[in-house]
Amino acid sequence: MNAYTGRLFEEEVLGEIHVSWNGYMTYRDSVKYVKEHQEWDPTDPDTDKANDLHALVAIDLDLEDFDELKLYNALNTPMDYFHGVDCFFEFHGEIVTIDLTINPEKIFYKADLVVHPDDLEEEGIKNIAYLISHIFQKRDKGGI
Repeated sequence: MNAYTGRLFEEEVLGEIHVSWNGYMTYRDSVKYVKEHQEWDPTDPDTDKANDLHALVAIDLDLEDFDELKLYNALNTPMDYFHGVDCFFEFHGEIVTIDLTINPEKIFYKADLVVHPDDLEEEGIKNIAYLISHIFQKRDKGGI
């Protein structure tokens, strides 16, 4: 039996977040809640994987100031429970959402991207960073 669970993968990538709330929250309220209760600096994430991904996306976006790009941890928040989003990037008012999973057969998801453990290794993390930056660039041009 494999003891590596989806929650362990999520916490390995994003760390833990300690929040509590009552009842359902809309998507918009969930985003606001995550921003207000962030336990790390979204321009300089605490975990190695999240920090690496943030840096690679910033590089792909050709940013001189990495502070323009923010990565928010949404684990265990209304964003996670009600909207299927474990974390999200924000750049110039646009958001790209991510669902982290160890399920290789996950077909249905609510986030913009599904990320598996292999996606955050070696070349995989560069590909994910490219996809995130590409989504931002397309949205900036009105393409998505």
